[in-house]
Amino acid sequence: MEKAYTILFWVGVIYTLITFVIGDLLGAIHLDSHFDIHADGHGGLNGFSLFPLKPITIVSFITVFGGIGILGSRYKLNAVIIFISAAILGIVVSFLLYRFLLIPLYKAQNTSAVSQNKLIGMKARVISPILENGFGTISYTVNGSKYNAPAQHVNKKSVAQGQHVMIYSIKGNVFYVEPLEN
Repeated sequence: MEKAYTILFWVGVIYTLITFVIGDLLGAIHLDSHFDIHADGHGGLNGFSLFPLKPITIVSFITVFGGIGILGSRYKLNAVIIFISAAILGIVVSFLLYRFLLIPLYKAQNTSAVSQNKLIGMKARVISPILENGFGTISYTVNGSKYNAPAQHVNKKSVAQGQHVMIYSIKGNVFYVEPLEN
C-alpha cells in the first residue's frame, strides 16, 4: 500500500510543479477554468459553492493523502487508521485551501472589474493616434489601475496622440470618445 501512497504523493507534487512552471512561462494560465464541478451551498458563502472540486483542491487532497499514507506506512500503523487519517486530513487541507485562499481570490477578482456604464464620462488620454474613420488606443485609470482600450472618435474624426478625451460610449468593447477641447 505504501507504493500507492508514494505514487499519489508524487503525482500531486509533479502536477503542482508543472503547472507552476507552465504558469510562469506562459503567464497567468487558468487551468481551473477547464474543470469545475461543485455542490452549491445556498446562503453560507455568499454565492460560492460549499466545496468545489477544482484542480487545486483535488491535487492538494491527493498530495496530502499520499504524504500521510507514506508517513503512516513507514511507522507501521494500522492500514485502516492510515487510510482514514489520510482521507480526513486531505479533505481538511483541501477545504482550508479553498476557503481561505480561493474564495478571497475569487472575491477580489470579481470586485476589481468596473462595469462599462461607470466608465462613460470618464477622462482618458490617447496613447496611439485615433485615425480618421479608424481606430486608436486610449488609456484610462480606474481605482488606481491603468487600462488601455481601442477607441474611435464619435464622429470618426482623427485625434492626436497625447490629447485628453472623454469616454462618450462603449459598444462592442470599442470606446467612442470626444476630445475635451470641443
